[in-house]
Amino acid sequence: MEIKCQLCGKGFEAKRKDAKYCSECYKVKKKEWERKTESRRRYVGNCEVCGTAISRGSKRCEKCRFLGDHNPAWNGGVHKAVNGYVYIYAPDHPKANMYHGRYVAEHRLVWEKANNQILPDGWLIHHINGIRDDNRPENLVALQPTGHSGKTLQGILQARIRDLESQLTI
Repeated sequence: MEIKCQLCGKGFEAKRKDAKYCSECYKVKKKEWERKTESRRRYVGNCEVCGTAISRGSKRCEKCRFLGDHNPAWNGGVHKAVNGYVYIYAPDHPKANMYHGRYVAEHRLVWEKANNQILPDGWLIHHINGIRDDNRPENLVALQPTGHSGKTLQGILQARIRDLESQLTI
């Protein structure tokens, strides 16, 4: 079908009914459109969280926009799970694995700080009194998975009782 170009006025053969420009004018128009859209999408910085390129007026990319304290549901980086354990926002911790790799169990952090070392792989933290959100250092003990049995725990509890009894005697 023969159509007249809206830019130069020449007639051209088109396959589509809605064609407006001949091939030469279309190339010119396409470059103009690309320049306009590129100026709107100009990248002027990097996301402060992940480092990807972002457009002007933003500090974070779309993926990181609602992370951490920018999220309306932010509660200071503390989360108490349904299972009773407390999790703390610690994205740089080597064992951060819960909730997109940013949270660590509080009992792990408390034990590691009290003992000045990272908990070895495979080891578990046991709450001596059985209360999962009681994360005082004196209530936590690190055990190998094989040591997390009744006899081992009984020995730990008996040692703790002796320790407390010795503090009571004057």
